[in-house]
Amino acid sequence: MRFLCTLVFGLLLATTKMHANGGGYSKGVVSTSAFQPIGVEQVEMLSELLEIDLHIEYADIRIEYVLHNPGKKVTVECGFPAVTEEGNMFAPPPTAPPKPKLLEGFSLLADGKAIPAKLREDEAAVPGHSGRQIESWHVVKIPFAAGQTRHIKVSYRNPYHLSFYSVSDTWSRSAPSLTYAFSAAALWAGPIKQGTVIVNATTVDPAHVRFNHPKRFVGEKGTWKWSFSDFEPTLEDDLVIETRQDQNGYHGGYFAVGGDTKDGIVKNARWARYADFTATASSTLKEPDGTEHTAENVADYGRDTAWVEGQESDGVGEFITLTLKKPTQVGRVGIVNGYTKSRALYAANNRVMMLKVSVNDGKPFDVEVPDEYLQDEHFWFDLPKSSALVKTIKLEIAAVYPGSTFRDTAISDINLLTPLDKTPKIQPSR
Repeated sequence: MRFLCTLVFGLLLATTKMHANGGGYSKGVVSTSAFQPIGVEQVEMLSELLEIDLHIEYADIRIEYVLHNPGKKVTVECGFPAVTEEGNMFAPPPTAPPKPKLLEGFSLLADGKAIPAKLREDEAAVPGHSGRQIESWHVVKIPFAAGQTRHIKVSYRNPYHLSFYSVSDTWSRSAPSLTYAFSAAALWAGPIKQGTVIVNATTVDPAHVRFNHPKRFVGEKGTWKWSFSDFEPTLEDDLVIETRQDQNGYHGGYFAVGGDTKDGIVKNARWARYADFTATASSTLKEPDGTEHTAENVADYGRDTAWVEGQESDGVGEFITLTLKKPTQVGRVGIVNGYTKSRALYAANNRVMMLKVSVNDGKPFDVEVPDEYLQDEHFWFDLPKSSALVKTIKLEIAAVYPGSTFRDTAISDINLLTPLDKTPKIQPSR
């Protein structure tokens, strides 16, 4: 007998190198859910308040439940899928079992008291199997006295799920998504009496957020709300949120922006390409050993190097100038904030909070940059629409997030996207 029901899959597949001709991977937690309980048919869910903050690479999730036990005393055993790292889906099966870990920041409070979670292997998991399965759970036990009502608060960080496919010089990927399985609540006694879901576009573009049940939500300015009563969820009621539809494909130097990806094929997309540029800065940090964190580091398509300003202060007023190798249209600017060689260096150094951006020495405009350590993605913002070709882009530090150890402000990488007037001719991959 399985320890817990498997209405939801939580699996993290790590990014790995592709085969020479093709390959792919998945990463992130496939889905998450309300409690997945065992032996609690008598306990009722009086209310559920779910709040989801959408960030660039993950969602922060907070849930509040009011649970009532109308019968005799019982101990509720609930499980959340643990995050598991595995290899490339096209690679041979791993020789060692994956090492599970708790969801980042996982916390459960029952009436204000913390209840620890324990990792437990799934009895039905197949050792060495490289497919999508639950290897383990982190489990909590919550006792209920006869007739007791308890208030439960749960919070954790949920990496988005994303699939990537590659053949030769062509790749495509799905939109990052979060699935919240309301269907798991069907195991409790009766319906969910009252419920509210609040979704906040914290650092993602609200215009790119999509819901699989859009008519249920009402919202504006990046906050959506859905309220319900006497809700008896089925699998069809599971909530799926996609957070971005940019750069979903690549072929021969061109990127697909938007559109839809299905079975590795991108359709109905706009296309763009990277614009080549050089970078100079008003100041540069030089280490005692002679290492210089120069402006060119933002143009090397890497996250292990960074431009670090060289002033004694926090770097407010220092700037970096991007000069296009060939003047062209530039629609979007992508930034990897901070020194991202490691999480420790990111936290130790300052990060940019606000930039003053000017194009071709024109009037500057402000861009607020989120304080998020990005392993794979960029923070993107649009340049003002203009028919003029872009020659230079100046990014001036206007405000910073303070580092824990150093006062130096860093930017690790910058990309510039040039929109294409028409779809490029794409030959099928071999």
